[in-house]
Amino acid sequence: MISTFYSIDLPALICAALAGLACGLCGSLLLLRQQTMMADALSHSLLPGLVIAFIISGSLNMSYMLTGAFISCAIAALLIYAIQSTRILNANMAMGIVLTSFFALGVLIIETLIDNKVHLDTEHALYGALELTYWPDAGNLKIIPPQIPFLAFVCITLIFYLFLSHPRLKLQLSDPDFAKSIGKPPIFTNILIIGLTILVCVASFEAVGSILVLALIVCPPACAFIVTKKLSSHIVLSGLFGMASAIFGYYIGAILPLQLGWEASLNAAGMIALTGGLMVMAFIIYTHIHKS
Repeated sequence: MISTFYSIDLPALICAALAGLACGLCGSLLLLRQQTMMADALSHSLLPGLVIAFIISGSLNMSYMLTGAFISCAIAALLIYAIQSTRILNANMAMGIVLTSFFALGVLIIETLIDNKVHLDTEHALYGALELTYWPDAGNLKIIPPQIPFLAFVCITLIFYLFLSHPRLKLQLSDPDFAKSIGKPPIFTNILIIGLTILVCVASFEAVGSILVLALIVCPPACAFIVTKKLSSHIVLSGLFGMASAIFGYYIGAILPLQLGWEASLNAAGMIALTGGLMVMAFIIYTHIHKS
């Protein structure tokens, strides 16, 4: 039982926690910039990049897949801004068009060109493969699941960026017009945040799927926003709430049912997403009761 936990549940918990931290931190910036749905568009838009990378390389090698996913997300982001720039459609419409079109393209390619040749399907894209994260010799860094170091790298990158750019972010998020007037326009920061969002979506997608990426980007920052409006506190709490919802959600879904004697566990990604939503509802109810 203990060896099973260290080989299966521990690496999955680490992946979920790191994804929760990365998505929470990134989601905090998107929420404050009122661009949360950008994460939804990007997390669905990387599917065609994954399948095209597999077709070209003929391999599920992580470097090929991540490169394809990143390029696909980058193209999707450029298309969203190109559609917005026409001023014919607003941002939400642009994101909706790109999201559905790219995801449908990915599904079409899977069904017509890949079929059952490899374990790459729409279910994997939506729900991820968190339970399949396996570390045969836990503690041996030579065979550590590749998702873990990649997610750790993304988390460290985000933390360094937020620490070094905090004064600039505070100015540009609170008063972008003033920032522009003193020669600090937010355009570079906006591009960098979108780039970091793409990186987070790509890193998290392989382990947790697009649904959980969206849940972890939206729900933890929403909880933090209910608690505080201070930028630094909001960012920190978003990351902590993201980790908490990931860890508790995985435990409730994957471990607790077996401890209660059930024959099978529940879908971990779905339970983590549900936990995030319940956390938001709990904070809303608590705030309403406290104010009344």
